[in-house]
Amino acid sequence: MKMELFPIKTRIITPDDDLMDVIFEAMKQQNLSFQDKDILVIAETPLGTTEGCTIKLTDIKPSEEAIKMAEKYELLPEIAQLVLDESDEILGGIPHVILTIKYNTLMANAGVDKSNVPEGYAQVLPKDPAGSAEKIRSIVKEKTGKSIGVIIADSRTQPLRVGNIGMALAVSGFVPVEDERGRKDLFGKPLRITRRAVADNLTSAAEVLMGESNESIPAVIIRGAPVRFVDKTFESKDMWMPPDQCMYMNIFEQWHQAYKEKSSGDEGRI
Repeated sequence: MKMELFPIKTRIITPDDDLMDVIFEAMKQQNLSFQDKDILVIAETPLGTTEGCTIKLTDIKPSEEAIKMAEKYELLPEIAQLVLDESDEILGGIPHVILTIKYNTLMANAGVDKSNVPEGYAQVLPKDPAGSAEKIRSIVKEKTGKSIGVIIADSRTQPLRVGNIGMALAVSGFVPVEDERGRKDLFGKPLRITRRAVADNLTSAAEVLMGESNESIPAVIIRGAPVRFVDKTFESKDMWMPPDQCMYMNIFEQWHQAYKEKSSGDEGRI
């Protein structure tokens, strides 16, 4: 099976735009059209721009906690306040970045971002990515008659790896994670823990074309992807692993506990 990717280059998207109108306009100019079983990958920043997620920093009044956090992590107090407001949990950080949990996912600064928005503004993540994905899939079906899948895309970093990769905030129209446990490998051995992050992998492929700076490619059509199409929408929680089952989180928690014990006088081995 051959998989193809088609970038959709648009004009700059503003809060007054209808995102799908802009995408259809750009597709017409580039002689692109949807086919059944295409997957439309849409970046969260332009989606959030048209959903009212762009915030003027002068409208933010930082709390004392935000001011202290901003000093500790070298952030603007207004950004620190947004991170506090948007996070489900704050785990720590390094200069300029706070590690948080949002939508059951580890992410930097709870998705608060100053890139690709006007000076003096910041953007937060869409409030309902799954709802947006389902709505976009319905719009495409209504306007073109084609049944497609939709990914709302973000980027993230991996532990001990340089650079960003793609992450699906929500998926509509196909199964985002394939459970391979129990299947046999080439030599007949059963797989024990393997689950393929199909949506994240497709998002990473699209991110290669979208870029992170001034490419102005907010969407990519993926054609021929080997996925299972279903009439269903998936939220972040459907791609979530509990912390106690996560190798990184579980080991770091054990290490942190051992470190605290040693710091309090326990000479046990870490």
